[in-house]
Amino acid sequence: IFDNAKTDISEADEQRLIASLKKLSAYEDLEDVLDTDKVLRYFVVHNFVVNGDSYTGSMIHNYYLYEQDGKLAMIPWDYNLAFGTFQSNDADLAVNDDIDAVLSDRPMQAWMFSSEDEAYTAEYHALFAEFLETVDWGAIIDEAYTLIAPYVEKDPTKFCTAEEFETGAAALRTFCQLRSEAVAAQLAGEETAVDASGLTLLEMG
Repeated sequence: IFDNAKTDISEADEQRLIASLKKLSAYEDLEDVLDTDKVLRYFVVHNFVVNGDSYTGSMIHNYYLYEQDGKLAMIPWDYNLAFGTFQSNDADLAVNDDIDAVLSDRPMQAWMFSSEDEAYTAEYHALFAEFLETVDWGAIIDEAYTLIAPYVEKDPTKFCTAEEFETGAAALRTFCQLRSEAVAAQLAGEETAVDASGLTLLEMG
């Protein structure tokens, strides 16, 4: 960890981080060693976009651990293979990805499900419900599309055709719609999976 630090660190910094990580791994004094609200919100968005090329994926990489005054948080990084496009062509699996899958060997995620009274899990679910109700992903996509589309048309060195770009944007919208439905169903305790057979993940690149 210390060899890859992005800021100058002292021995005191190292000892403080070690102490926080030890408590986190033992699920002790979580409010003291985690910025729980920020981490929960991180995983809401992270799990919505199904980024397998990350801390929650098989390679357990592509994230930054942030520590200040002994409290830990996560900084998102490298999301180009989100929306289920990392090592998978199965749209049904991606769209219905389990938001409550416990990764016991990854303490920055597992603590959310460690509380005996399930208070953190309930808070995570409440934030996820708030996300579904308040975040206009369609508007976000439209804004990015409006910004990018003219340059796709003009760029002679682009990696895709203008038609492929349009197809990809449409697939992204479809993914977000189906993912919203799937997460809402999970939050409601429903076991029926959302049908994503009409979505081709490779169309997103």
